[in-house]
Amino acid sequence: MQAVPPGAGDRAAARAAASAPGVQRTLGEFFATKGAPPGTDTRAVAPIAVRVTEQTVAVNHLNPAFVAGQSGEVARFAFFATRADAADGRTASIWTSRSRTGGWQVSNIASGDDEQRYASQPGTVFLEPQINAWYALRDGRVVPLSTEATASVGAGGVPLADYQKLVSGRYGDKLPGSAYARNGTAGGYGPGASAGDGGSPPAPGGAPLGWAMSAGVLLVGGSAAWITGWLGGRALRRRTSRT
Repeated sequence: MQAVPPGAGDRAAARAAASAPGVQRTLGEFFATKGAPPGTDTRAVAPIAVRVTEQTVAVNHLNPAFVAGQSGEVARFAFFATRADAADGRTASIWTSRSRTGGWQVSNIASGDDEQRYASQPGTVFLEPQINAWYALRDGRVVPLSTEATASVGAGGVPLADYQKLVSGRYGDKLPGSAYARNGTAGGYGPGASAGDGGSPPAPGGAPLGWAMSAGVLLVGGSAAWITGWLGGRALRRRTSRT
């Protein structure tokens, strides 16, 4: 996850990266092979026609410094997401993250359009990725936008101070530098496990909050662009579509 807020021109640059020819080809293969039976020879599957839209939104994640009580900012910028539409009506979200050189590169393709639907709503919208919960901060109150968020804070939401206590209790002992992180479980899995191992996702109270590399990887043009951040197993299994 990138902590640096996007500046002028970053959105356009991120959208340009998401619409590159190599990404379009990968998207066509993504839609064509998603849901195919195990063992399917994906090389024999014809790509589906895809249109990359202008809907590029900035996605915020729950701020680790807020969890630790070191910041009053509940959210911080994570990545841009651009919606792609397949000819058969399905949608996907192309994630673009800031590269080490300061540019923008595709880091993941996720099915659906959660990012575009939620990020455009009023308030400071952010995702608690460990439980795939979308919220908005409005008038000092954290209100739910998704079913997972409603299960977390109730239909009416909670004051910001109460939400800080909630996430501190969930993740306070799992922040970077904690024993949890040093034991190698900051990515959400025990030693030797992976996001594709078919195991049960972690319960919300034990979800990860480390800075480990996620298991989601998208190969575009022969180079691997990794998502970094504190993605939990639940969100990863539900949204990540290429590993």
